Amino acid sequence: MTFIEDIIDLLINLIKSMSVVIVLAYILTRTKVYASIISAKKVTLKQTLVLIAVFGLFSIFGTLGGIDVSGAIANTRDLGPAIAGLIGGPLVGIGAGLIGGIHRFYLGGITYIPCSVSTVLAGLAGGLIYQFQFKKGKLIGITGPVIFMALFEAFHMGLALVIVKPFATILPIIESISLPMILTNSLGMGVFTFIIHNLMRERETLRTKELIESELSVAREIQMSIVPKIFPAFPERSEFDIFAMIEPAREVGGDLYDFFLLDDDHLCFTIGDVSGKGVPASLFMAVAKTLIKAKAGIHMGPDQILYQVNNELCKDNDSGMFVTIFLGILTISSGEMVFSNGGHNLPYLQKANRETEALPKIPGMALAVMEDAPYTCSKITVKTGDSLVLYTDGVTEAMNPAGDLLKDEKLVQMLRQFDGSTAKDAVRHILGETRRFVNGATQSDDITILVLKYLGSKRIVYQLNGGLEEISVLSETIEKFAAGNGIPQDIVFKVNLSIDELLTNTLSYGYPERGEREISVSLAVQDQTLVIETRDNASAFNPLEKTEPDISQDIDERPIGGLGIHIVRKMMDEIAYRREAGFNILTMKKSF
Repeated sequence: MTFIEDIIDLLINLIKSMSVVIVLAYILTRTKVYASIISAKKVTLKQTLVLIAVFGLFSIFGTLGGIDVSGAIANTRDLGPAIAGLIGGPLVGIGAGLIGGIHRFYLGGITYIPCSVSTVLAGLAGGLIYQFQFKKGKLIGITGPVIFMALFEAFHMGLALVIVKPFATILPIIESISLPMILTNSLGMGVFTFIIHNLMRERETLRTKELIESELSVAREIQMSIVPKIFPAFPERSEFDIFAMIEPAREVGGDLYDFFLLDDDHLCFTIGDVSGKGVPASLFMAVAKTLIKAKAGIHMGPDQILYQVNNELCKDNDSGMFVTIFLGILTISSGEMVFSNGGHNLPYLQKANRETEALPKIPGMALAVMEDAPYTCSKITVKTGDSLVLYTDGVTEAMNPAGDLLKDEKLVQMLRQFDGSTAKDAVRHILGETRRFVNGATQSDDITILVLKYLGSKRIVYQLNGGLEEISVLSETIEKFAAGNGIPQDIVFKVNLSIDELLTNTLSYGYPERGEREISVSLAVQDQTLVIETRDNASAFNPLEKTEPDISQDIDERPIGGLGIHIVRKMMDEIAYRREAGFNILTMKKSF
């Protein structure tokens, strides 16, 4: 029983010594020196010398921390050089082994020769494992090195039995120390191999994380570089105010927005959300945005644009990605807005009095889901002071720490509380309230907001390209312009009647030689006055020189002509004529 207790006591003391070496070795693996060794898979001369010195000292500590057993030393000396070889290769292992071995040699004792040689061989063996496993970046198991160390310590014991004489003297010593040394050194090797194994897994995880973060960074750059970011976007246009922003989540998605003029009187704007995350979503977003801009045209409705873009995106869509899109076209002069929706969140119309309502729901699936999918259009009139609020589900699906979603009801409440004056103020208000709701919770999706505020068109110019039949189209345009500027219907009637009289006369009698016609009508609001100007390159004619008809006479007795301009004079507050650069220019004013 005493023999077993001695072995257990020896084992405990060796484990204490081994633990110190393992802790110090672990600390070393967390230094920049070891990180550079792992990264470069080679050891510089300076690093070699440092590692040899450090692990040589570990080996000496293993000897000094050992237990004297009849002139022999039970120890963990071999562990330092073996670990040195694992970390730095054969040269480092042998160097550390020589330090530990020479120290052991000069201590003397009956086992000094086999113990000194075994220490050097331990470093060499560890270096060979490094050469064929760690240096190649392979992850090894724990069992192999543990078995190796156990066999090596058994070899150490055998070497002592062979070299030390007399055999009868060394045998009981080996019987006492062999099991504790084999177990302790094997355990130490197992623990350190486990540390190295986990460290390499950590580095692999870190590399994967850095790769993902790099991809997300590229995705964010793609996303942010392709959407408009300069505001005010149209500083020369006073009819509308537009502002938009994307706040990317950590896992970047494929949110997009865009706006551009189709011509002087039509603004196209869109917002979308691509399925998926990272670079693929950003690239898909870039393609979708580019296609929308390429397909959009003044003679196409939003439904036709989405139809064509959808078919293009469906081609070779092996990834199975899709994008929800809302697309609208605003007629700037009138405030009329036509729109189509491809499965996107319904935008809100916030009126000047803060009343807020969702746009009409119309059918339409996400783009890139099915080729030849049908899309429909709807139409509303945006009045002066009204705002269109477009957003992605990063707003309504924002989640607070309790797991509650923001939802549409909260968004409507935000809009009704907003009392700012610009589109930028509105976007910042929504974003600020969303952040306040989230209250520090991790943002799971991109937040994209676009606000278009209609300020009312103060001027329009209409170019006539046809004949008398086009006057009715002009009348509709004037009615829309008037509605957007709050001009009463009775004024609109008088303006349309006056323009009808003037253009009919010009088209009927102003071009006797049938030459090229240039006729335009412009309307501008100045304070509470509507200024109308007609321009034509017809024969010079001042209608104001025409003698006013005597309306007291019977119609049969009255001279032909003059009644039309007479009506215009009565309808308008002011009227003036001039001939300039070959054009007849008639300017009229009407207060409202």
